Amino acid sequence: MRTLLLSLLVLGIWAGFVFGEAVFPLTAPAPSPAEVLNYLAEIGFSQEFTTALSTTLLLGFQTGRATTTVTLLLLQDLAKIPKDQAEQTLEILRYALSQGFIVDTGLTGSSMMNEARKLLALGRSGEEISRVLSLRLSFLLATRDVLGRYGLMPGSPASPDAPITPTDRLILELAWACGDFILWEGGGPSDPRFLPFVQERLNRLCAVGVLPAEAGKIGAALAPEMLQEIVRLVFQPERR
Repeated sequence: MRTLLLSLLVLGIWAGFVFGEAVFPLTAPAPSPAEVLNYLAEIGFSQEFTTALSTTLLLGFQTGRATTTVTLLLLQDLAKIPKDQAEQTLEILRYALSQGFIVDTGLTGSSMMNEARKLLALGRSGEEISRVLSLRLSFLLATRDVLGRYGLMPGSPASPDAPITPTDRLILELAWACGDFILWEGGGPSDPRFLPFVQERLNRLCAVGVLPAEAGKIGAALAPEMLQEIVRLVFQPERR
């Protein structure tokens, strides 16, 4: 685990220099869902997996949990690594979408797809990418559980086949902040910097309009033990 955390810290330092190479100009129109799914079909995964992933991705495009631009870029990146490793990465994303989580917020921002692309750009192995994405998924699951347990969700998370809500984005950003602190900042669940780090992140996202103002109030209601519980659930999933 120590090696993984150090690796992720290096990623945080260098991602801004290495990542950012895009196939599409920023002004180019987004590819259609059909273009993305056709590209997926040409990679050569099993028919069963391709069908399952295509169905889930299409739902993600329709509900705002994924974009065609980043999905196609990621598929192009994954086509360069061994097929079994690419499939493992995509299966984690498929499962996250099936649970109603946002996996793609566009070319910038907090998302599992952007995380995978950064790691691929840095030459990380498929196994490492899967480990990182599995941790990110665990943070999403744990955050949703804890917010619900403490009655801090402003509304119910949308079902996977419904358009995303502000609650879905709050879960994503809170989970991402917790994950960044533990994985990139080298902090621990009892670190006194943990709560201020998360609250500052939420307040900043409210200020720029990524999150509604209500999210800042939820951030203010967080307590250290809530964040500690999120981390415990990530690394001890049997507690869920």
